Amino acid sequence: MKEITRQKFSKLQEAMGKAYGVKSTRNGFAVSEPMETRLNTAIQDSSEFLQRISMIPVTDRKGQAVKIGIYSPLAKRTNVSNKDRTTTPMSPPDGLEYECKLTEFDVSFSYDLLDAWARYDNFMELYMQQVYRRIALDRILVGWHGDAIAPETNSTTNPNLEDVNKGWLHLLKANKAEHYLTESSTGSGKITLGESGDYKNLDALVYDVYNLIDDAQRTGSEVAIVGRHLIANDMGKALAKFAQQPTEKAQVMVLDKAYGGLPSITVPGFPDNGVLVTDTENLSLYYQEGKTRRQMADYPKRNRVEDFISSNDAYMIANFDGIAGIEAANVELVNGTPKAKAEVPTKPEAHPGA
Repeated sequence: MKEITRQKFSKLQEAMGKAYGVKSTRNGFAVSEPMETRLNTAIQDSSEFLQRISMIPVTDRKGQAVKIGIYSPLAKRTNVSNKDRTTTPMSPPDGLEYECKLTEFDVSFSYDLLDAWARYDNFMELYMQQVYRRIALDRILVGWHGDAIAPETNSTTNPNLEDVNKGWLHLLKANKAEHYLTESSTGSGKITLGESGDYKNLDALVYDVYNLIDDAQRTGSEVAIVGRHLIANDMGKALAKFAQQPTEKAQVMVLDKAYGGLPSITVPGFPDNGVLVTDTENLSLYYQEGKTRRQMADYPKRNRVEDFISSNDAYMIANFDGIAGIEAANVELVNGTPKAKAEVPTKPEAHPGA
């Protein structure tokens, strides 16, 4: 590490220690209020999609799901000559519990990389932005692909962080199976899309998913989150720019074309052939207060700096009656349309019937 880099890194450690109220960042420390809130806010602000969902601090590691909205109609009339008026609970307990699980976001930076960054005046800001952005993307990825909570995770066998936590799609499938479409015809085991399929086009599929949500459970702010391969198949060369924009760098993209009559968006990490309809505020990410921990120290034995960050996280859906989706793995594009081979198709072709 060059001398100028070491000086800037020392100033970074001093600034972090002062901000977090600790003497040194070299030893592990709990991130206390209000810095914990600021840290999670910075992570949320680094992602357009996380800004759309509900990030909620919770006190207990395990407890009843936090439901802030009113999810059932209030309008009624009572004959008070016979009985008293009764209130509708804002968010009655439904027995569903959350459990925050330890999640590590540890990162290291080689001396060579830090030397390259040290030439910039905003060294500290650049460092923080990269870390927070990656944490945000990981939290989103777990939300879409998380299917289990392993004692020790394995990124080789679970490249989409499937074993880190139970995400939104898993929760929907497990707790509201009637709102999770797995096949388009009885016994087929497939959701067929195309001219000879059960769904002739993407509009019909999205509208069918939307209709799984009862009128009384709709907020009017629902959007259709649609996988990129389905969009590319429908719109062809109109989305050729996806080939130039890696998924991990993409933010929320609001599509010019609505599907099923709903505003439609793409989101980083979302399954390539997936569809999910909901008000995005219905998706919740909990973090346990007082359980965010951090340690940053020089590690000369490996010529690098190590930054250990951890928090206790849980995923939840506030209103299971207000969300619906499909099993992306079961989608089959018929009439010779090639299946997705990658998150971002390099040469998307329009479907003949599009």
